[in-house]
Amino acid sequence: MDSSPAQVRARAHAAAAAVVGQLHLPPGSALAATGSFARQEMTPHSDIDLILLVPDAGPDLADSVDGLWRPVWDAKYHLDFAVRTPQECAAIALEDSSAGFAQLDLRFIAGDRPLCEQARAALLGAWRRQIQRGFDGFIDTAIARWHRSGRVAAMTNPDLKNGRGGLRDVQLLKALALGNLCDMPDVRAHHQLLLDVRTLLHVHARRHRDTLDPEFAAEIAHDLGFNDRYQLTAAVVSAATAIERAVESGLATARAVVHRRGGRQAPRRPLDIDVIDAGGSIMLSRRPDLSDPWLLTRVAAASARTGLPIAQATWEQLCALPAPTQLWPRAAVDDFFSILSSPEHTGRVIGELDAHGLWERLVPDWGPIRGLLPRERTHTHSVDHHCINTVIRCAQRRTEVARPDLLLLAALFHDMGKGYGRPHAQVGAELVTRQAARMRLNLADRSRVQTIVAEHTTLARLAARLDPASDAARDAVLDAAQYDPLTITLLRVLAKADAQATGPGVWTRGMEAAMEQMCQRALEFLRPVIPVRPHVVAPEDIGLRMDWEHQQLTVYWRGSYQRELVRPLALIAAMGWTVVGSRLVAGPHGTFRGEFDIRTVQQSLADAADAARLAQSYASGTYSVLPPIAPEPTTAVFDRGGILVVRTVERVAALGHLLGALPDVEWVRHEVLGATMIVHVQFRGEYERVAIVQAVMRALAGGSGAGSPVGPGSLR
Repeated sequence: MDSSPAQVRARAHAAAAAVVGQLHLPPGSALAATGSFARQEMTPHSDIDLILLVPDAGPDLADSVDGLWRPVWDAKYHLDFAVRTPQECAAIALEDSSAGFAQLDLRFIAGDRPLCEQARAALLGAWRRQIQRGFDGFIDTAIARWHRSGRVAAMTNPDLKNGRGGLRDVQLLKALALGNLCDMPDVRAHHQLLLDVRTLLHVHARRHRDTLDPEFAAEIAHDLGFNDRYQLTAAVVSAATAIERAVESGLATARAVVHRRGGRQAPRRPLDIDVIDAGGSIMLSRRPDLSDPWLLTRVAAASARTGLPIAQATWEQLCALPAPTQLWPRAAVDDFFSILSSPEHTGRVIGELDAHGLWERLVPDWGPIRGLLPRERTHTHSVDHHCINTVIRCAQRRTEVARPDLLLLAALFHDMGKGYGRPHAQVGAELVTRQAARMRLNLADRSRVQTIVAEHTTLARLAARLDPASDAARDAVLDAAQYDPLTITLLRVLAKADAQATGPGVWTRGMEAAMEQMCQRALEFLRPVIPVRPHVVAPEDIGLRMDWEHQQLTVYWRGSYQRELVRPLALIAAMGWTVVGSRLVAGPHGTFRGEFDIRTVQQSLADAADAARLAQSYASGTYSVLPPIAPEPTTAVFDRGGILVVRTVERVAALGHLLGALPDVEWVRHEVLGATMIVHVQFRGEYERVAIVQAVMRALAGGSGAGSPVGPGSLR
């Protein structure tokens, strides 16, 4: 290429300026530019954005200036123009932060310079007021743009302008700085690289274009002095990542400033042991145990559950923690699955952990796929981000499967074997088996997750080759899943999530119908396992059992009737404990017994294991009302044997609200897998299934949290 990107932009700007210089302005007016023309970032295919400024008390010129723009149109430029007074510029910024954002590059071109300076001063004053009161809406607009365009650092065809970490985010940082909400970070070198790449993209594509496709990347790499397009891609990823981190830091600072200026007192509330919500950011307690390596998973899980950002000071403390132990405790496993269980926040949390060098502490085999470009042209993301996107899609459906934890683990590892020179499914199966062993999953679960990763491409392959209604297809599914119905259901969900996360057009209705038919026939061939009545030991009205080997605290309870369950559950909620598993059974004469496996949040297990304090609090009767719960995705179906299966997002007191919606039960089995609560219920006597399902949905997904009792023996 004969010219550098900077020379290309300089020539494009000079040509546009020469055309704009031909405009004959009305007396007393001023011409101002916005957009790439104002920033001197034009390419030969850029638009021109102009504002004709007129005095606030002057005549209305909107209908008399159409001929003014003719030289620009004759030069074949696409023109966006407006006629405004300085106060109208300010009013637009004050009313709509997005419109104000678009005007912040306002720059004088010709005419009455003081009028332009007046407009810019009014605009900035309005912007500073609007961004203060409309901060959340402004950031929501940016988040929506990120969702549409994806992350520049993660896409195989990145959107250099609108993607997260792209050129538009540099403008966002400038907007926050102009609003006096943060300092402008030094991202000039990163901004320059992305701008140069986009300039050359316009040149080679011979049109306005923001998406960097591989067919242009090789030529651009040569023009910029890179060895090949892969080296260019690595540089773009590095620049976009740096801009993305600057945006995260800037937004955290801006939130704190907005919060402080709003005069609101920053609340502090515990989220987990040594983990605090401090005014909307996650921080550590005043005296955290920095010798505990699993403080890392507690902080990350809290961020995934709540959506709160992790403060920079907290990241520095987490980086100083010791390395995790070879074998994980149960609480760390639960936290890890919580990190993977948020469709909204999982991607952000994993990205931040990886950016700070902490994700590989939890997933040691992650390094080889970081930024790895896939060989398949159907993939729109790098391999690491494809795995994360597959996890997110599985998290959206986690209440539909019996073992969401195994599904999410398999989704994370399903393509992690790429780049080893061997079949990636085979390598991934080996890697996930090692991870499952570190997490101390039992042998059956290790075998399942190994099979799911090893066979994650099987359903798509069978759907393309065999008649889905044939016995051969059914038998192939059974063989791949080792005749395990749970593995079949997990494979079905993972196959869909994998295809949808790959790229547009990969998942089709024909593929979906074929997979559904094959899996359904295979499941019908197998006899499902029906849960049985649990065994519960409760020698006293209430008490504690402590399993120090597995760090497990269990509260046992017995009562005279089912509705009395509200007392232990309300007490457990009041003490800040989380129920991660429970077993409830009805006894003779309406009596009831229960065991509740507890995870503490606000105190250590040793402090929580105070049986006398628990018994005293229970006897006082002070705690008898469950806290309200927010509505979350919930599935409620009746399985074979008349057993109700409920899957919902785990929340404090959710079990109590569920039981409050049910008639008399024979027994209940409840467990929390990651961030998903799964409950099996066997009822007593006559009951109406439709009414029960409706009551469960009202209690857990309808927002009231109260539910409607279905029978005379229900818990109120």
